[in-house]
Amino acid sequence: MLSTQLTKSILHTTDNYIKALNKANILTVWDLLRQFPREYDDRTSVLDSFSLINIKEKNTILVKLLSISSQKTANNKLLTKSVLEDANWFLAEAVWFNRKYLTTQLQPFVQKKIIVTWKVKYAFWKVSFTSPETETSLSKIGWEIVPVYSDLNYIPSKWTVSKINLLKKYISDISENLPEHILEKYNFISRKEAFYKIHFPKNKNDIEQAKYRLAYEELFEINYTAISSKYEKFEATTGKSIQIPMNPDFVKTILEKLPFWLTDHQKIVLFQALKDMEKSHGMQRLLEWDVGTGKTVVAQVAAIHAIKESDKLNKKIQVVIMAPTEILARQHFEWMQELFWDFGISSHLLVWSVTKKNKDAIKADMKSWNIDVIIWTHALVQEDVLFHNLWFVIIDEQHRFWVKQREVLETGLWNATGLIPHSLNMTATPIPRTLALTLYWDQDLSIISQYPKGRKDIFTKVARDWEQRDQVELFISSELEKWRQVFWISPLVEESEKMDLANAISTYETLCEIYWKYNVGLLHWKMKAREKDQVMKDFNDNKIQVLSSTSVVEVWVNVPNATIMCIEWAERFGLSQLHQFRGRVGRWKHQSHCYLFPSKWNSTDRLKAMERTNNGFELAEVDLELRWPGEVYGLRQSWVPDLKVADLRDLELISQIRVDIEEMFEDKKKELQG
Repeated sequence: MLSTQLTKSILHTTDNYIKALNKANILTVWDLLRQFPREYDDRTSVLDSFSLINIKEKNTILVKLLSISSQKTANNKLLTKSVLEDANWFLAEAVWFNRKYLTTQLQPFVQKKIIVTWKVKYAFWKVSFTSPETETSLSKIGWEIVPVYSDLNYIPSKWTVSKINLLKKYISDISENLPEHILEKYNFISRKEAFYKIHFPKNKNDIEQAKYRLAYEELFEINYTAISSKYEKFEATTGKSIQIPMNPDFVKTILEKLPFWLTDHQKIVLFQALKDMEKSHGMQRLLEWDVGTGKTVVAQVAAIHAIKESDKLNKKIQVVIMAPTEILARQHFEWMQELFWDFGISSHLLVWSVTKKNKDAIKADMKSWNIDVIIWTHALVQEDVLFHNLWFVIIDEQHRFWVKQREVLETGLWNATGLIPHSLNMTATPIPRTLALTLYWDQDLSIISQYPKGRKDIFTKVARDWEQRDQVELFISSELEKWRQVFWISPLVEESEKMDLANAISTYETLCEIYWKYNVGLLHWKMKAREKDQVMKDFNDNKIQVLSSTSVVEVWVNVPNATIMCIEWAERFGLSQLHQFRGRVGRWKHQSHCYLFPSKWNSTDRLKAMERTNNGFELAEVDLELRWPGEVYGLRQSWVPDLKVADLRDLELISQIRVDIEEMFEDKKKELQG
């Protein structure tokens, strides 16, 4: 059975190997069978001469092992060297590091033929291999394709190959998990056959068949669960939300009050949201926007339209706008208050710094229907808050909220009427569409990537040596003379004994010396809320010209006069986070600049993408290629699928799978819509 626990007797191994598997969370037969090869060595043709090798690819060569020996290096590493000879008596060198067993293993085969597989280096008329794989059994030459597995807690691939072979009989217990019509539609091989071919391929076609089938089923399982849950939610909320028809004339009236014209992308997203509000079930829409493209105005226009049009229906509603920090909540309140006032809409700010007396008064007004819009932080999601008729929930930087915090508002638990609110979730973290479809499956996706007219790209430069850094500091001095302002970001708040990192405090002290003519401020998470508020107010009022800060400013306020962003130890941040930092400048008519200071001058390859583009979605794709999705987007609290074969960047396959699943739910969809 697939659930059989792995033991010494089953695998013909030792306790140490079983312990190593357990540490890798591989406990059962099924767990080990799902450790698919990361690549394959093609041994359909074994070379016998170094002159035939391909420098860019792995090569499998039949050679004579002339000698092998081991010695300790100056830094106490074990270095193993061997001399290899091809059929034409040409010599090559192979080296391994920290392979204690290797000399003993290969010594009996000196002056005998062995098989060596790896990429080859050629320099100074010398052929060399670094840590190649070896095979002493010449009968293995007949193998067509050899799987290569990732090391499992230092367990080598060859060990895994031998043990997977012992588990071959269990593959017959694997059951099918795809619908019959899907198997027929794509002419898929069975699941059993896919597992067999991915572990024991006879040719490249076997590998392709198995990978395609297994990738489809991984993504199918994720998306089927997502879409079925979406339909369940759709069914549960149908008829529990007030339907407010879109009034194009009134929308036009609202837009005419704005001090700027909406972009085409903003208009499209606004239309999508307003059409969702015409339905009898709660809207679930994710608004994904690039930094500086303006998403807040879309939410506010939608809120004004909903409130005033509901009055015409004698169905007065309430709107809540949630921000992850008090700072951002205050900024939204100050920016939105004037436009709300123009349309006779009452709005209040509910944050921790509000006195208890005022909090209680605001909560009472919320319950009694005397407040139209509440702007608050997630910290105030608590049981003693009750709305009279909460109809529209706007969540800014939604990925910073816990799922349960969102659900409390979105499910109508705090509605006196039991109404299911519409939900518009917003994030300024560009996420590749494929990843967004997977992580935020319960929401419809809207994207704003079009910048307002006249918006200038932020000039971005990586300082590659001390001379370039000095030039940046001189340029900053010239900008400060024009009364511009500067952000200066550091990864840590205090010095770490273990990590030699720049930090906000020491950077602050250095900046005070360099820019002694100007006021230098300090901002970090350890400061009290009132202290942070005061620092940020002073910076916004240009009482502080240079602000040394931690990542607290990533989703912080809009300071139009700030035109320079400097980031210490830039390689310590992900590209998406660096893009967020950069987005704190470039918000006015002046040309803005972003300067990246890596800890090592040679660690700039990844940062070149920041120089190349200001497009957050392009950077997100690069970041996704380089790092685990949870590391990119801070999604440790969210479910990130553990994919063995499939690729979250495969938009074509994901899109096709979603079409297949939607077709399966078509009858149910028609029934619900009818």
